Amino acid sequence: RLRSATHHGPLRVQRAFHPEPDGTAHVVLLHPPAGLVSGDRLDVDVVVEGGGRALVTTTGAGKAYRAAAGREATSSSRARVAAGSALEWVPQESVVFDGAHARLETSIELEEGGALLAWEVICLGRPACGERFTRGALWSHLAITQGDRPLFVERGQIVGGDPALGAPWGLGGRPAFGTMLASAGGVDDLRAAVDGCVAAVTRFGELRVVRAAGRDGSEVRAILERARHVVHDAWGRPRLDPG
Repeated sequence: RLRSATHHGPLRVQRAFHPEPDGTAHVVLLHPPAGLVSGDRLDVDVVVEGGGRALVTTTGAGKAYRAAAGREATSSSRARVAAGSALEWVPQESVVFDGAHARLETSIELEEGGALLAWEVICLGRPACGERFTRGALWSHLAITQGDRPLFVERGQIVGGDPALGAPWGLGGRPAFGTMLASAGGVDDLRAAVDGCVAAVTRFGELRVVRAAGRDGSEVRAILERARHVVHDAWGRPRLDPG
């Protein structure tokens, strides 16, 4: 159950619905402006209590618009997953417009005995209209911790026009990329699920890490969905896509 929800400003939590047999609460975050402009900051905090099961997603892609005078727009998400509970953090992609200065931060505290599947999908520019990320900058921070112990920490910076965006040793001209972290699922099964895609699977301590790249955010999410189905099989839950 969605026991409580509060908001300030143009951010809403829609009513939870329960499409899975075990009653997992699917919760959709609604941000009516759809995007962030210079100086904006969006903060989301999620707590899944012991025994709770939640899937959190968004109504549409998040956007960071072209910056004015280089001022940053920040999206910060934090979650705590209690022992005996499960969280799926599966928002739609973040689209970073050409000329944007965006900071994306996701921090999740996973208590021992908690279950997690979380992803972050980023699209640089707007490939549908031919826009590339030639100016601006993106700073990203993704961290999973357990008490004082880091399970996964990744920080990165991408500058518009960087040669790595088109180089074979970088993104190879693919403007979208994503990372999925999960506490369940066989590595071989995950690799088989994304076979034939621009993707890789590794075991990193207690987590499985799936990385993918593609021509746009929807393609990357589709790849990660294939891996997510493997995790759901391991959990004994149906293969229902978010949203």
